[in-house]
Amino acid sequence: MNMEMKQSMLTQMAMSSTEQASMKAFVDLTDEDVRVLKELAPLIAMHADEIVEGFYANVARYQSLLDVIRGAGSTIERLKSAQKQYLLELFGGDYGEDYFERRLKIGVVHNKIGLTPRWYLGSYSVYVQLIAPLVMRKFIFKPKMAEKSMVAINKIFSLDSQLAIDTYIHAVMEDLKSVSMSKGELEGTVSSYRSLVEKVATGDLTQRLEVADADDDLSQLGLNLNSMTESLRKMAGQVSEASHSLSSSMHQVQESISSQSAGASEQAASIAETVSTLEEIRATSAQTMEKAVEMGDMAAQTTEAGEQGARMLGHTIEGMHSIREKMGAIATTILDLSDRTQQIGDIITTVNGLTQQTKMLSLNASIEAAKAGDAGKGFSVVAAEIRDLSEQSRQATSQIGKILTTIRTGAEKAVMATEEGQKEVDQGTSLVDQSGERLNRLLELIRGTAISSQQIVAAVRQEASGIDQIAIAMDDINKATNQFVTASDQTKMVANDLNALAMLLREYAGAYKV
Repeated sequence: MNMEMKQSMLTQMAMSSTEQASMKAFVDLTDEDVRVLKELAPLIAMHADEIVEGFYANVARYQSLLDVIRGAGSTIERLKSAQKQYLLELFGGDYGEDYFERRLKIGVVHNKIGLTPRWYLGSYSVYVQLIAPLVMRKFIFKPKMAEKSMVAINKIFSLDSQLAIDTYIHAVMEDLKSVSMSKGELEGTVSSYRSLVEKVATGDLTQRLEVADADDDLSQLGLNLNSMTESLRKMAGQVSEASHSLSSSMHQVQESISSQSAGASEQAASIAETVSTLEEIRATSAQTMEKAVEMGDMAAQTTEAGEQGARMLGHTIEGMHSIREKMGAIATTILDLSDRTQQIGDIITTVNGLTQQTKMLSLNASIEAAKAGDAGKGFSVVAAEIRDLSEQSRQATSQIGKILTTIRTGAEKAVMATEEGQKEVDQGTSLVDQSGERLNRLLELIRGTAISSQQIVAAVRQEASGIDQIAIAMDDINKATNQFVTASDQTKMVANDLNALAMLLREYAGAYKV
């Protein structure tokens, strides 16, 4: 069949715009479906090379397909570019007369090179397997959109397959014109073929044509229609099995997600309680920190006071030792003074003796002067004065003796008091020394306590820092757990929607009688 200019295939097949609209209406290709397909175009374009590679990787597994490609004088590498363009046009959003014309011409080419419908129709299943995961990943959290996308893809593939089959049948019908066959036989065969196509269109995939073992194109068409129906039956069966498996898997996923969601909720509650407890511990730790700092300050003050006390006690000890030395010096001085007073007493005793002798001499002189008469009067006066002076000297030495006795008595008392003071000073010095030793030991304890207080403060600071870090970590864990709970709820919703999608696929698959 010769390829003609634009609209030639539509004209030859009498496919008017009304017929085209009817075909789109039959598969329920709506404006919303067109919009969805156009929205998918960037995704398909992004992965077009990947999809085409996957498509021809599947083709390369079948030698008969490779033979068809080689027989047409082409290669897989050369076909990839055309296949990519074909794929992008499926999601182009323009499904008018130009689209129909291009699809019909592709069908004519396939018929010419001997690519039978079973391979062509089977390719739709390959495309679905390659495109569906991309759509599911894109709309993983929008199951409704994923469902709408897959339904729209199914509709455009259905429209495309109708055009392919119509082209193939038209080509066969054209070829039948050159077959030497009676009109009745031809009408009967075509009628049976039409009946099979109608049953397939209504979902009955159990019927098959009885094809004679002949080499003519009509018989080949019958075999190809049988192969096409068998391929559709297998595809419907696979879809049904896949939907059942998906439904079963989604049921298990729902149960697992429900369990995870419940566990995550319990974990979130426990973590929230732990965070609350940590906040209380943090508050207590802060109070402990304040008390520890206060204790550290008090220990420092106590240490300083102890140091001052030690210094003052040291001064006291030095003063006591100085007093002891001075008391010893005083005692020595008093004893020396006592010795001097004793010497003075001895001198006074001597003076008293001399005074007494002088008095006796003056008395004797007076007696002798009296005996001398007038001649001794002057000497008598002198003797009287000497006697008076001797008496005065005696009285003076007597008073000095009394004073010396008083001084000696006072000195003895002072010596005794000094000795007592010396003893008291010695005892005081001993006590002060003992106090100094005890104060030094106490000061060592205070210093040790101060060091321990500083260590306690450092430990409390580390503890507070650790508690803060734990609180921050628990807060992060709490946020992550809440996010996990939210994600679990979202996943549960997605699983429910996917389960609904699986049920819808089962319903679609159930429409075919296999």
